[in-house]
Amino acid sequence: MFKTEAHLHTSPVSSCSRLTPAEQVRLFKEAGYDTVIISDHFSPHHFKKLGEDLTFAQKVDKLCDAYLEAKAEGDRIGLIVLFSVELSFHKNHYLLYGVTREFLKLREDIFDIDIEELYAHLKAHNITIIQAHSHRSRSEDCVPQPDYVDGFELNFCIRKENNNEKTLVLAREYNKPLTVGSDCHRPEDVGVSATLSEEKIESIEQYLELVFDRKLIFAVGQGI
Repeated sequence: MFKTEAHLHTSPVSSCSRLTPAEQVRLFKEAGYDTVIISDHFSPHHFKKLGEDLTFAQKVDKLCDAYLEAKAEGDRIGLIVLFSVELSFHKNHYLLYGVTREFLKLREDIFDIDIEELYAHLKAHNITIIQAHSHRSRSEDCVPQPDYVDGFELNFCIRKENNNEKTLVLAREYNKPLTVGSDCHRPEDVGVSATLSEEKIESIEQYLELVFDRKLIFAVGQGI
């Protein structure tokens, strides 16, 4: 089986992360993973920390360049590195797949529109949206949005109460697929969960096909 990490963050674009793009890639390679999906924060909070002197487009460039740095290291050491973002939107969080640098620059008002408009915008550009940690404790405004997402994530951040059992119930009720991610920010987060597949995941399109065909196996536990 091949092993993938589908949710991780790199510093400094994700100001909460303690690991650079290259450091993340090396740690997951050492832990026996075959593929990682970079999902840095695409949010007003994290963009503000990049500096008031930068334009919105320049901040998007920094986010995309962090991915390219990770990919270059992955190419060097033999790890597949793919691209997504975690959109923070009205205190909910969404993993977006199929995004590009050009798409992320299209709307500087993207953090301010409502969920209906966001969903229509994403679907117009063939973007897949998965709600991340939809039942996380201490996020009082974190509300599941089954009508405006394509699936839900089981999140295994070791510093949070994610209430994944509630996410499982919701996904079954609405017949939505699931993904899994460690939400890795620190070295101790590496290896707490993994997506297992019979084929090596080498593109976002392939990953999404496996997600929607329910052909992935989720593994959880430190050091898997």
